Amino acid sequence: MDGDGDRGKARALKLLLFCLFIAIAAFFIVQASLGARTETSAAPANGSLKAMGGRKWASLYNFYKDLLEKLSRLQVRRLVPSWELAVNGEVFIAEEGGSLYLTTTRGQVMALNALSGGILWSLDLGIWVSAAPTVEAGVVYVGATNHVLYALDAGSGALLWYYTAQGEILAQPVVSDGMVFFCADNDSVYDLVHRLYAVDGRSGALLWVYDTESWTPSPPAVGVDAVYLGGYRREVYALEKLTGRKLWSFKASNIVYSSPQIVSGKVLFTCIDGWVQALDAANGGLEWSVRLPGFVWLAPSNGDGNLYACSFKNTVNALALETGDKLWTFEEKGFLSCSPFAHSGTVCAFDTQGKAFILDASSGERVGLLLAPHDFTSPPLLKDGYVYAASSDGFVRAYPLPDIKPPAKRG
Repeated sequence: MDGDGDRGKARALKLLLFCLFIAIAAFFIVQASLGARTETSAAPANGSLKAMGGRKWASLYNFYKDLLEKLSRLQVRRLVPSWELAVNGEVFIAEEGGSLYLTTTRGQVMALNALSGGILWSLDLGIWVSAAPTVEAGVVYVGATNHVLYALDAGSGALLWYYTAQGEILAQPVVSDGMVFFCADNDSVYDLVHRLYAVDGRSGALLWVYDTESWTPSPPAVGVDAVYLGGYRREVYALEKLTGRKLWSFKASNIVYSSPQIVSGKVLFTCIDGWVQALDAANGGLEWSVRLPGFVWLAPSNGDGNLYACSFKNTVNALALETGDKLWTFEEKGFLSCSPFAHSGTVCAFDTQGKAFILDASSGERVGLLLAPHDFTSPPLLKDGYVYAASSDGFVRAYPLPDIKPPAKRG
């Protein structure tokens, strides 16, 4: 992407809006003038010409007033990086306790100071890593394509233990109650299946495994008592957390590649054909189902009673968590991810061109636009007032979030 053009995005957008405003103004002035001439040629005798002209100008005034109010509510801000770091390969980012933990497809693992970007430690595994690390209680867990799950000390990067699985570990590990859950495939080119592992988070000792004929590149969802996973055999299933015993399974409408979510007693998941479905977490019973356009993935829940989904068909959708009713849809191009801001009444949707759209969570109306000087190659991490993102020029950058005021309550 042209850097100079990117740096001028905000000015270009404002200029475009100004030109649009002038064009609309000229159009209405011409229309009002033509209307006045037509009315003059009719020569009404009862003085209605003045009244009609007054109504036209009042309508024009109200139109401009509404337009200006909408433009003033659209807050356009530039994202200016506070630091940047050159990396090799595609980057995946996690955060804990003021530190960033990065993995790359080239096998790099490193810890950074989130505020300064300073490198705390770095090591090279020398193998392909295709997912973000998981950081919990001072331990960094990294799965790799050499079949190994690594447990590293978060403070130093020192190896604590490792576990060798049956095949490649392509998805992010999940940590819950001192247990680490991760999937490995069967190291086959064809007829891929996977095994779900549960190991002790401190020692790496195996607790249980579960074999399935399905396969997924996504991590499981782990609740209080159960672990939930989907796969290409169009199945979502629940396993007992402590033993791996199968509790129930549900036949989905299509392939389930993304991770389920557990929210308010529901298991939420998407299929590759756009279906979003909600199951009762206790028994797997279908509660609701709705179809959205294209390939869909879910945003993390923030407890506001809504479910937010990004679509490959360039939409962000809000659904009612309890019923699945569609609340609103926002359309743009090239979405990577979306994430609700906690307690702010807004949702942030990132696209591949380095834009972040700030949407009113209740209506879907765009209330702000953030413009980065570089593109985004993977879903950015939104954390503690910063956007952490990787770009195609080989850098990871930290962007402090500018002040975007939440939408004013109407009525």
